[in-house]
Amino acid sequence: MKSRFEREQIRLREEILNAALHIAQSEGWAAVSIRGIAHKIEYSTTKVYELFENKDHIVLELLRKGFTLLATKLEEAVGAYSDPEEKAIALTRAYCAFAWDHGAYYRIMFGMDGVPFGVEQTWQEGMRIGEISKNVLSSFLPHCTDEEVDHYVYASWGTLHGISSLFMSGRLYGTREQAEELALKAVLNMTKSGRESES
Repeated sequence: MKSRFEREQIRLREEILNAALHIAQSEGWAAVSIRGIAHKIEYSTTKVYELFENKDHIVLELLRKGFTLLATKLEEAVGAYSDPEEKAIALTRAYCAFAWDHGAYYRIMFGMDGVPFGVEQTWQEGMRIGEISKNVLSSFLPHCTDEEVDHYVYASWGTLHGISSLFMSGRLYGTREQAEELALKAVLNMTKSGRESES
């Protein structure tokens, strides 16, 4: 059982992370600073530095939390279905919903807004999302080789990321629903072409 001090430290860490995320949501990641976080939670900067070495460590922890949250959302979405095509549809819709509902997370996860972290810092978290996607597409494309499924995983992710980020930046005309349908059609048409080539 954790002591009162340990529980307080955990609570304060979460408060710091939430403050950073809130600043990013309203002002962008460039506006996130130790001083700004300390002001928002009404603690000294010294207290923030006791728990996080610097801003990069705060951002990196949020980056990992974002990948974990996305993986959870995808697992929940595809777990509600048994049919391979329904799983693929659920995966696509869940990915788009995450990007648009959790934009501050999404921006740091995929290097938007000048966030400096690369693939190596979040390899494990990213692999989990890749495995979820691969399991879905493997069942949808049962006759494809492992290498071919990997190709479709990367192509599907590139398609979803492209449409999601274009919509987020206001460079894709239409409503959120129309953008989601565009993503869905693109992914399904691409993967269905793989199924047709099998037969």
